Amino acid sequence: MRHLRPFAALVTVAALTVACGSSPGSGGESQGAEPSTGSQPSQAAASSGGGGGGGGGGANGSVTYEITGDYQASGELPFLAGGLSLWVESAGGWVANFANQSGEGPVILINTQAAEGTPGQIFTYGDTSVIMTAISTAEAGNSCTFNLTKNDSTGLAGDVHCDSAIASDVSSGAQKHVQLTAHWDAHP
Repeated sequence: MRHLRPFAALVTVAALTVACGSSPGSGGESQGAEPSTGSQPSQAAASSGGGGGGGGGGANGSVTYEITGDYQASGELPFLAGGLSLWVESAGGWVANFANQSGEGPVILINTQAAEGTPGQIFTYGDTSVIMTAISTAEAGNSCTFNLTKNDSTGLAGDVHCDSAIASDVSSGAQKHVQLTAHWDAHP
């Protein structure tokens, strides 16, 4: 059970973000906020490095990520299919989980729902040190650009690039300023 705590905390934070993150008139946009000035095309994240990456390329796809700035982590995590991720037809998107089957290491939750009333796309990263949430809406206060190349019942593919995002230290609650690049391609 010890290994499920970061996952449970991540799911709780993601649920709160979805519940509290929408504002009147937001949502319904599948491409997210306007790109920030000078943003570069996303590059593939390294599959190893600081912060303890992951087990990588699962049979159903994976996500690669790189976090830089006040906190650094990079790696690749497999897509958790088979009831651990869910296509939500009424909201037009996925609640997709990526983690090591062992339960150890970081956990990533990607929400691609685009229905009216949803806060837009959400990328949440959590490990034993930090929790970071990137949201596609301008009201979120970060400069994140989501690009969805596939978002249907057969799977999800895309990327996110954040020039400025906030990670929260799990122990102290202190804010850490980070940048994020991630790519995913997954299918049930």
